[in-house]
Amino acid sequence: MSETGRAGVVALGVALIAGGLLMSVFAQGSGIPLVIVGLLVVASVAFERRYGRQGRQRSVPHGDWQLTGERFIDDESGERVEVWIDPLTGERRYEPIGRHPRIADRATHR
Repeated sequence: MSETGRAGVVALGVALIAGGLLMSVFAQGSGIPLVIVGLLVVASVAFERRYGRQGRQRSVPHGDWQLTGERFIDDESGERVEVWIDPLTGERRYEPIGRHPRIADRATHR
């Protein structure tokens, strides 16, 4: 999640906590569920960095792609394509027949 996204989620969690506390004060305890949800939202952002998926995938060497033997005609382009798979990540690429999968961004290998 981006830094802006994290800040937005934390702001939402804090707003839920504040709203729940206000409801608890003025509506005699009916805001407790909002406080609990707000705490869960803030906690999820706090633990997401430690236990969530990493922002960048591991670099996979160009030669690790394996041909699956699947071939079909792509509906959008009308080209015959074959399926390549990365056995480490499970990612699949659909490339025109005879072309090895390309790495889109050489800096991140994604």
